[in-house]
Amino acid sequence: MILAVCLALLALVFFVVRKNVGPALLAVIAGVAVYQMFGVALAGQINTWITGWDLWWIEKILYFLLVLVFPLLLYLRSPRGGRGGILRVVEAGVFAVLLTALLARPLSEIVGFDSLAVDISNWIAGVEGYVVMAGIAFAYLDILFYKREY
Repeated sequence: MILAVCLALLALVFFVVRKNVGPALLAVIAGVAVYQMFGVALAGQINTWITGWDLWWIEKILYFLLVLVFPLLLYLRSPRGGRGGILRVVEAGVFAVLLTALLARPLSEIVGFDSLAVDISNWIAGVEGYVVMAGIAFAYLDILFYKREY
């Protein structure tokens, strides 16, 4: 249930706020890449500075910062724009599905999933590569065809 709520909430936020999503989508992908390359080492270094925290929690917090928090801040600070009509729904859906797909695994480790969330998580695991590729393609298209509203 938590993944369905996460997906619906993110889609609603992205639909209502109506900002330019291209840079934020690329920031999400960059956050995943940076975490995969340096996340564990950086979490270990942070664990040496803050000895009272468990390394597992530092890794999860770092992942959420790189994949969710920083891209959302970039999204909220981006100029007003985005598509209209059905493309706006698709834009919000792609961004919400991409974030949900990338957050499903860490969320499953933090919060126990019910049967619906497990089903959604299994489905996401099967299409995650396609979702990431669609997010990248949509981000580039959004940046290429960005049109300011005055």
